[in-house]
Amino acid sequence: MTDFDYDPGDTPTVGSAARKKQFERDGGLPPGTGQLNPAALATHSRISAEDRQRLLRDLSGTGSLRRSIRVDQAPLTIKQFLRGEIDLDTELARRFANAPLMTSIARSPQDTRPASRATAMLTSQDGGAMLTFDIYSEPNITESTFTLNHMLALRFHLPDLSTYDKRRWLDLMRREAGVAFLWTSKRWEADYSIFVLRPHYIRMYAFSPQRFEASVRLTHPIARQLINWLDIRWFKQS
Repeated sequence: MTDFDYDPGDTPTVGSAARKKQFERDGGLPPGTGQLNPAALATHSRISAEDRQRLLRDLSGTGSLRRSIRVDQAPLTIKQFLRGEIDLDTELARRFANAPLMTSIARSPQDTRPASRATAMLTSQDGGAMLTFDIYSEPNITESTFTLNHMLALRFHLPDLSTYDKRRWLDLMRREAGVAFLWTSKRWEADYSIFVLRPHYIRMYAFSPQRFEASVRLTHPIARQLINWLDIRWFKQS
């Protein structure tokens, strides 16, 4: 097991009594969503408040956002987050407490060579789960595909990502902690992703208005390689 092959709040794997005590100590949260220590919780709360204010500013019309979008039409979870009623990290982690962990990545091409299609493939250690990013230069399309056991796949489609939204997401993803949204100017009216950065892992959630969702966890080394690769393919392609 590597340093990144666990969540800080993972339930112990030895002894049912230990699991029960851990579950009770975490306030009934599923494995992988245990509570932070006081110092980390204070930092998490501060960053969460900053992310909430940043999102509210963005939704007021910053960047490529269509001003006709109404916050009161957002999905319930996002509305509750904007109102400060929930912790977005905890709420989403409850749904996917045991999301597979992506531990390896393969990219093609890895440099700035032009390509009509560039692909990054992330896989779990047992090969049972896979997350693929495909970037099509013409037209401007980014897709993420979640595959389970080489049998089922969910594809999330992000056409016409603006330079502003790409750069904002990359900058937020290079922090130590926080929440970053990757979406088009249509926001929640089209497919979008939410990334939650924590000290030992990153969670990625993808949502579609067609009523399907998916989630994985990424180790920080894998996430850094993916972020740098996306930066190259989005902005530095020769």
